[in-house]
Formats: sequence, structure tokens, C-alpha cells
Amino acid sequence: MKKLITYILCVLLFASCNDFLDKTPLDSPSDKTFLANETELQMAVTGCYTPLWTDLEGMPFFLALEELSDNGWERNTSDLQKLSQGANDAKSTFVENIWRTCYSGIARCNYIINNISKVTGVSEPIVRQAKAEVQFLRAYYYAYLIDFFGDVPLILETLTLDNAEIPRTAKADVLAQVFKDYDEAAAVLGTKNKPTSGRPTKQAALALKARIALYNEKWDVAIAAASEVMKLEGTDVDLDPDFRNLFTYEGQDSKETLFSIQFLFGQKVHPIFRLFGGRNGGGHANKVPSYQLADSYPCIDGLPIDKSPLYDPAKPWENRDPRMAWTLALPSSGYADWTKEPGCIFQGFQFETHRDSVKCYNYHTTPASYVDNQDALNAYASFSGINWRKYVNDKNYGDVNNCDNNIIVIRYAEVLLIFAEAKVKAGQQADASVLAALNKIRARAGMPDISLTDPNELFYAIARERRHELSGEGQRLSDIRRWRIAEKVMNGYLLGRMQKSYPTKAPVIDAWGTPDYAAAGIPIASDVNDPNTSMRTVDLRTFKAGKDYLWPIPYMERQTNTALTQNPGWE
Repeated sequence: MKKLITYILCVLLFASCNDFLDKTPLDSPSDKTFLANETELQMAVTGCYTPLWTDLEGMPFFLALEELSDNGWERNTSDLQKLSQGANDAKSTFVENIWRTCYSGIARCNYIINNISKVTGVSEPIVRQAKAEVQFLRAYYYAYLIDFFGDVPLILETLTLDNAEIPRTAKADVLAQVFKDYDEAAAVLGTKNKPTSGRPTKQAALALKARIALYNEKWDVAIAAASEVMKLEGTDVDLDPDFRNLFTYEGQDSKETLFSIQFLFGQKVHPIFRLFGGRNGGGHANKVPSYQLADSYPCIDGLPIDKSPLYDPAKPWENRDPRMAWTLALPSSGYADWTKEPGCIFQGFQFETHRDSVKCYNYHTTPASYVDNQDALNAYASFSGINWRKYVNDKNYGDVNNCDNNIIVIRYAEVLLIFAEAKVKAGQQADASVLAALNKIRARAGMPDISLTDPNELFYAIARERRHELSGEGQRLSDIRRWRIAEKVMNGYLLGRMQKSYPTKAPVIDAWGTPDYAAAGIPIASDVNDPNTSMRTVDLRTFKAGKDYLWPIPYMERQTNTALTQNPGWE
């Protein structure tokens, strides 16, 4: 199977040892003698992976980042919702959990790196592999910390009570260490790609190095790292022929997946079918995409919906970029013949959120039965009128909390997008490789080639492509922050569909792909208070440019480490 039973059992064993990296327990190996043999080394390395499962309601936390962006919304009244509204403070449990878990992982990694010389009777290749995996993970955890918090303490040694007061280190210095760890890991890790092994490869290390380099405007570093991954295309790296395959059980070993977080029924599962799913399928629609995201997708001619002659406001989902229906569950009324559109059959039911559609078809029966439509009737059905489709697999129908499909951390399509953007930003947009990388992704989706050469236009095209290719995978928050557009797209209402109709015209779409309904004269409920003929106002967001581009250093961390300073605008 996924070679995960032993893997996760080791994780659980390691995690149950009362944090022996911080204390010397009485009922498990002492940190003075631990790592004395191969078994202990493998157990310790496996323990370094456990923070990968840092979760929000059981799913990997980075997927929840989508709900902190203009792409999605968190229905639960929680610190995650407050964070998206600009209403959180330094006591945010979501923020604190990410800080603590990343540093917990870093501490475990540091322990191994600092003590690996104690290992005896183990072959040099095994020791080198173990150290490389740990360096990969340490870089991964630090990359998240500097992206969210900026300057953070750079800790490379096991801390004691005597040296626990550590001030923040300049982000540039932490980034240099991240690059160093990824480089040293890549020099040892092999290229054989078996995503369900849960172990990193050379290309995974280089791909994640390219990502964090792009985030920090290190264009040459991003280009070089992405280029090394691209050299492996066709062997252990490639685009999957079918975009939809990537987020299914059947596609978990796709060559496109460079690194993924592992799950296994009976050991470690997630409830994404419930969190993302509709009410008919037993889901709760806790996390839903915004209507603005749906309207950002262009038509199949490559033009935005306010410019394309193919766009029909009465049938808004027809003639659109196929990735829209592959990423989002869309109401069946938006098609001329919904029975021929797999995009509007979701979790085995006809998906319809029009409030008068009180019945729908259930395809779990043969023949299909006509049943009460909970996606229209239930008060807690999707507030935006659409749902996330990625990672929602019909296999989990009837057991909505026990999903074990793996969750992708990074895939090859993102590497191509990183390469293209970094080349343009480095002033190399005339290079044919930029358009080749971009058009390779578009061709898979059945979208026309882009032939732009103007650097500004090409950059915007790449930015839109990132949104349409990667939506729902946790990258959007970092993108709108690094592009410095969060203050625009995160100030105002997150919208849902008109409850009994669609707008009679398209919103105005800007260069980023962001819809503007007011500019097109499309009413929203806050103005006319009629959700049947106006866009539903799901949530009101606030984003302060002088404050919200960095998260607060958690309150409790500053109480226990008085050397920590706070980010601007936070107390």
C-alpha cells in the first residue's frame, strides 16, 4: 500500500515519548543516549515529520490558508474566521498553533542534526539520508515561519533553560539557512519519485526552495532551482495528463506530485469530505470558495468573462476554463444541459443551490432517485452557493470524517509557474522558455496558448494562471501578500451567488482577474438587501496594509521569551 503503517506507527511512538527532545523522560530513551542505533535514528527522523499533520479541524493547516484569502471563506466562528476579517489579535490560537508546531518540528530536526554523530553501527548512506530528510523538513518549517512572521528566531542548536531567550533573526539570514538546508538535502536525496512513500526527493527540495525564493524575490535562485527540477521532466517528474486525477485516490502516485502529506485509514485520516462537501453528500460546507473566484476564471477563448463573446450570463458556467469546474462544484442551473456536465454532479448528487430547487437527483441509487435538496434547503448549506471540489472523493461518501487521500504540498505545475514568473521578474520574459512553461500548463486544461511579450501583461497572465491552476491548494494567501494586493482584494465583501438567479451581465475583471461588481452596476445584498436578485454578502473583510502583511508574534511566546519583539501594528 502506501508504506505508511510502519511509518505512522513510528510517528505515534515518537510523539508519545513525552517530548523527550525537551526533557529527559524516565520511561523512554534518554536524550543522552538516544540515536545510538539505526532503529532509534529512524524513529527520531520519523518524529520530525509529525508537524506536517498540523491541522485545522483535522486537515493540513495550509489548506485552511485559502480561507484567509479572497478565494475562500471559513464558516465556523473561530480564530481562522477572525484572521480573515482582520479582527484577530496576538492571542489567535490559529497563529499560535502554527508558530509552536513549526518550532516543535525545528527542535526535533536540530536534535538529530546536533547528535547524529552518536549513531553507531549504521552505514554512512543511511546516516546521510536521515540527515538530508531532517534538513529538508527544517527548511520547510522555517519557510512557513518567515512567510507569515518575517523575522523569527533562527535556532540551530538544542535549547536549554540557559539559552532559551532568543531574539528574532533578520528574515534574510533565516532565508539563507533555508536555502542552505534545501541545497544540502538535495545533494543527497535521490530523484526516484514515489509520492506515496512520504519521503522527500531531490526535486521536492529544489521545488520548495524555488517557491520560497520566489516569495522573497530572489529571482535568480528561483530560476536556478526550478530549472534543475525541469531537467528531470519525463523521468521522475512530469505533468499529469489529467488535472482532475491529481486530487483523487487513483492519482496519488502521479509524477506531478513532488511531495505530499500521507494519510492512511485506521492510522491518520482527515475530514475533507465533510469540511468541503455539500449537505446532500453529508458535508457541512465549513470551508467554501468565494463567488469572486468563480468569476475570475476566463472563457475557453482565454478572454475574461467581461470581454469574451462566449460568455452567457444566463448560463455562466458554459464555455469556461475547464479548471473552474474541476476545482469548484458549480450549480447545475448554470448549464444548458446539466446532465451532460460532470462539473455539476457533486458527491453523487445533482448540485443545485437555487433556493427554489427543493428537489434534486441522487445518483447513489439505481435508477437515480429524486430527493430533498439539502444544498438548497439546509440553513448551513454553502453560503456562497458553490463548494470546493479538489480532494472531495466519492469513495468517502457515507464515512465523511475518515478520508485518507494524500494532500499535495507541491506539484510540478507550480514549479513551471515559479520559473515563468521569476524569469519575467528578472527581465528575461523574451526567453521562449517562459511561454513554453506557461503554455504547457494551459494546454493540459485545453486553454489557448499565450503569446504575450510585454513584461507587465505577461506577469499578470502568470498571476491569473497561478490563481486558476492552484486555487484550493493553499498558495493564494502568500501570493496576494507578496504581490501587495491583499489590501485591495481583502477589503470589502466576500460574495455568494444570487439565491434565485444570476447577474444579467459580467462584472468588470481587472488585470489580476479580480471581479468588480459595483463597476458593472451589479447589486449586492448590503446595498439592496435582497439576496434573491443581488449578490449575497457572505462576510466583510478588513485588511490594514501597515499591519496585516505580517502576523503577530503570539502573545504567549512573548511572555515566555522576553527577547521577542512584536510586528508593527500588533500589541
